[in-house]
Amino acid sequence: MEFATWAYPWDILDEGPAEVEARLRGIGIDEVNLATNYHTVQAFTPHNPERRTLFARASSYFETGPDYGQLEPMPYEGMDGDWVADVADGLTDLTVTSWTVGCHNSRLGMDNPGCTLESAHGDDLVFGLCPSNPEVQRYLTALVSDLASRDGLDRIELETFDYFYGTGFGWHHQKIHARLGPLGEFFLGLCFCPHCRENATDAGVDVGRARTTVAETLDAIVAGDVAYDRSPEAWLTEHSAVAAYVDVREQTLTSLYAELADAAGSTPLGYYVGAPEPGREWMVGADLAALSTHVDYYCLPAYESTTEAVLEAYRTVESLVDDIPLHVGLLPGHPAIHDEATVVDIVRTLESRGVPRLSFYNYGLLPEQSLQWVGAAIDAVNT
Repeated sequence: MEFATWAYPWDILDEGPAEVEARLRGIGIDEVNLATNYHTVQAFTPHNPERRTLFARASSYFETGPDYGQLEPMPYEGMDGDWVADVADGLTDLTVTSWTVGCHNSRLGMDNPGCTLESAHGDDLVFGLCPSNPEVQRYLTALVSDLASRDGLDRIELETFDYFYGTGFGWHHQKIHARLGPLGEFFLGLCFCPHCRENATDAGVDVGRARTTVAETLDAIVAGDVAYDRSPEAWLTEHSAVAAYVDVREQTLTSLYAELADAAGSTPLGYYVGAPEPGREWMVGADLAALSTHVDYYCLPAYESTTEAVLEAYRTVESLVDDIPLHVGLLPGHPAIHDEATVVDIVRTLESRGVPRLSFYNYGLLPEQSLQWVGAAIDAVNT
């Protein structure tokens, strides 16, 4: 089993790449999943020698190339030079992976509302870019091509390169006091932008009916006339126009991933699965069986508190992707895990299941105690 950690460039640069490399090697980590293009964040950094908190709007941490079109990554204002290059050059004995966020970008969304998701009620959901939009597709493929052309990045992992809608993660200080449940949250973010509507119309879908049904059902959930805990899968079997509309999104995303694979060239691609929950990736437009043709592996961030819960998430996704490697991510700290024994047990169990690679979230966010737990868990499977 290989071991990696997600990390932000500021934590590595503030502490010093050589120092971070020595520490990570000391606990058994041999790879860093480095944030290269990221959403807006407030990061609490408990062992950073320079700061305890960093605020950053949605930003890139590298100097971008040309050919992006209307949408282009916005370099972080606090960056001096090219942080990704500085980290990659400084980590001489660790593999560096590009951890890359795609459609979750409120900064670009605010500046380009015509490129965002549009709800059934006609609202621009500016936290999410819509992958049906040709300008968004150009942005995403250019981003992958740009990163793949850089020295020092061994592979690219794709986060929210899909129809991200994310209640709870979409916008800071989000206020929702209606009990939506999985079905209502899905409908809140189901995109009806002109490009999504055109794609579905071309496929023979009654788009007007689908949109009206979604808007009315969301309102009915809020009113209590449709159960908030209604199964989305069961509901779709009874509403053919919406089901057909959802199917078109999956076809669109699969076509986009063929372009992303071409843009990556020989650089391996991974895609983060498990959102909005394991087994329901279709809700963000991802047909995992179809996408497996265009990516080299999936990674499941299983930020659970028990071995049983991690295994349940793993088995759920594994049943959908048994023809492609499935990596796993753990959060060995608050709010998921609060003791060393649990971390050790989960790592041992995943190693016994043949999981090829395990990543820990996140080097700069974890306190020293959690890093010690990671080291103990790696020692437990390597001795």
